[in-house]
Amino acid sequence: MPELLPLTWLRAQEHLDLRAVVPAAPAGGTVGFSVIQPTELLDPREFLEPHAVVLTVGVALSRETDPFPDYVARLAEAQVTAIGVGTGLLYPTVPTALADAARDHGIALFEVPRHTAFISILNTVADERARRARRAQDQLLAVQEQLSAAAVRGGLETLLTDTASHLAAAVAVTDEAGRLEGRCDRTGTDGTVLSAVGTARGLPGSSAGQDDGRWWIVQRMTRQGDRLHLIAVLADHPFSSHDRAVLKHAAGLADILLQRPTYLRRSRNELNTLALRLHLGLGSAGRSAGQVLDQAADGDGRVRPTVVAADRVADLHRAVDAADRTTGESGRHLFTTDLDTATAVFLFRGTRTLDDIASTFGTAARRVRIAVGEPVGWADLGMDRVHRLETAARSMAPGTVAGPYEAGTGWLDRPAVREALDQRAAETVDRLLGAGGTGSAGSESDRELAQTLETWLRSGGKTAATAEALGVHRHTVRTRLARISEICEVDLDDPVVRAELLLVAVTR
Repeated sequence: MPELLPLTWLRAQEHLDLRAVVPAAPAGGTVGFSVIQPTELLDPREFLEPHAVVLTVGVALSRETDPFPDYVARLAEAQVTAIGVGTGLLYPTVPTALADAARDHGIALFEVPRHTAFISILNTVADERARRARRAQDQLLAVQEQLSAAAVRGGLETLLTDTASHLAAAVAVTDEAGRLEGRCDRTGTDGTVLSAVGTARGLPGSSAGQDDGRWWIVQRMTRQGDRLHLIAVLADHPFSSHDRAVLKHAAGLADILLQRPTYLRRSRNELNTLALRLHLGLGSAGRSAGQVLDQAADGDGRVRPTVVAADRVADLHRAVDAADRTTGESGRHLFTTDLDTATAVFLFRGTRTLDDIASTFGTAARRVRIAVGEPVGWADLGMDRVHRLETAARSMAPGTVAGPYEAGTGWLDRPAVREALDQRAAETVDRLLGAGGTGSAGSESDRELAQTLETWLRSGGKTAATAEALGVHRHTVRTRLARISEICEVDLDDPVVRAELLLVAVTR
């Protein structure tokens, strides 16, 4: 049955102009109604809802002699709350005999003037019910948010405390054997929670009932292996639909909290074992690492190493956050570690394609460079492969995804090539830092020049793209490039010079 609306609220709607003839006379409390039902039948009992308000203009009544006593008696039998009589059509005013009969049976009676259409009464009630439903939904969402925050903040104990307070009840979580996981009693009655637990024991599923003036609900939760948990609530008042929705939400949160320690402890134990073996230098540390890295591999034990390079630390952080969200949504873990402040290496399953890997980073991929390697067994993955991917990533333009690079840039690591690149760096880009090859970091303005040159070279010499990446104006980039050309004594308009400086920059 829908929630009863106060009859006083209906009569207080001034635009309806309803006029009380026989007021409600409850023994106590407020008289409420469930529904508005217009009908012109002499005996509408089989069609009436309990606590209805019946509207009539008296079409059938006007054809009978003294029909009102029997008519009102039938409505009383159907538990009608009130009668609304439309006047001005068949009856100029509310008949006195009808008022006397209504008064005798304790049914409220009011006049509906001719200018008030019955449909307007129905619409007013429908609008009020919709408004109350929206308010109830908003209240439920607010409570659910509070319980979710309580679960995050303090775990199962805080969740049960807040749930018990909101429901003014005793709440307990137990397994099917009656072992208690947590409880809280807000009824002020000793032993209430124990009674709730006792009610839950032996019950195969969700149930509800009333016993000795107390109402109880048992909500079944998800089975965890051989264990089944239930949340039981007991109160000295009936539970509303709002209360039941709150309890279901609390049960879902408790379910998550009870399951979480199992897999978190397992993962934490694996990491603790790995850290201890690495610290002690035990030869079997690789075996422990394998237990972790196996989760990153495909069915054949292969991974795809991927290096992501950014011009700004914030861009790399966005890429890592995006990858964490994407892998979390698919129920997997993220495997990544920083190589420096703006570069990181990731491990993906060996079956992942370039497009799959790029989609992991979402829109953040537009501002970073992604170099993807060949699928390899995780045991064969070493820093030599990672360094080659890192070098390749630094030579790409922002927003580029490419690979594999295992065979493409290995020549850059050859001693003769590195020596030549180091010498050319000392003659050019190292001068930007005022270091002369000593490794000094230089001033802030010197580092801005070095960063501008690297970003401009990697973008293919595009001033607008460089300005956007650095967050500066294009005129600032042009001014810095002129200064760089002067310090390094190079012609940046020469494509050969730009290619040479790009190789120097990406291998520093």
